Amino acid sequence: MESGKSDNLFAMQSGMGGSTTRLKGLARNLRRLAAPTLLTLAIALPADAATLYRYINDKGYQEIGYSVPTHLVPNGYDVIDESGRLVRRVAAQLSEEEYALKLERERKLEACEKAVARVHRRYESLQDIDNAEVQFEAQLEESLQNAQANLEYNQTELKKLQDMAAAFEREGRIIRESHLNNMDQVRTTIDNLNAQIEKGERSKGTKAAEFDEERRVFQLPGCDEEQLARASW
Repeated sequence: MESGKSDNLFAMQSGMGGSTTRLKGLARNLRRLAAPTLLTLAIALPADAATLYRYINDKGYQEIGYSVPTHLVPNGYDVIDESGRLVRRVAAQLSEEEYALKLERERKLEACEKAVARVHRRYESLQDIDNAEVQFEAQLEESLQNAQANLEYNQTELKKLQDMAAAFEREGRIIRESHLNNMDQVRTTIDNLNAQIEKGERSKGTKAAEFDEERRVFQLPGCDEEQLARASW
């Protein structure tokens, strides 16, 4: 019995010894596999890249450093990484005159773009502009003729009222207030009609110039620097 137990115990110990050997071998293999993996992670996670600045120095040459001299900051500079890749560009500061010119250019550009959009919404061709001008001239002429006819009618009415007032004075009669009010109203109407006719006559030349401008804008290839310089937007 004792001999059998010893044999079984030896077998168990031998089996456990084999298992221990296999576990140790597995551990060594895992360490060998883990080593390159940790190395890969170390390579993939570099230290934070330093911030560099690229600018033009006092001699007019490009320079790269960890800061920009204070007196050169208004000239603008580039923020780059260690590989030279552009991260951010800081534009040069403008003088008051340069800033005013920039604002004026932006204003002209906006006015030009709005004008082009408006004209193309209103007309589909140059012929449409020509037709619109002819129609405007016809309507204006009709309006002026009506105003002139009304003017002549009111001038005649005023003459009648004035003659009546003169007759009342010759006869020594008092001119009624309603009669004087009527004359004032007719005078006001005559003044308004004269102003309307004068405005209509002025609009002939003004409107003709506007139609010419719309033709020019309609044919613009775009709001480039040349167009902004030539036109008074």
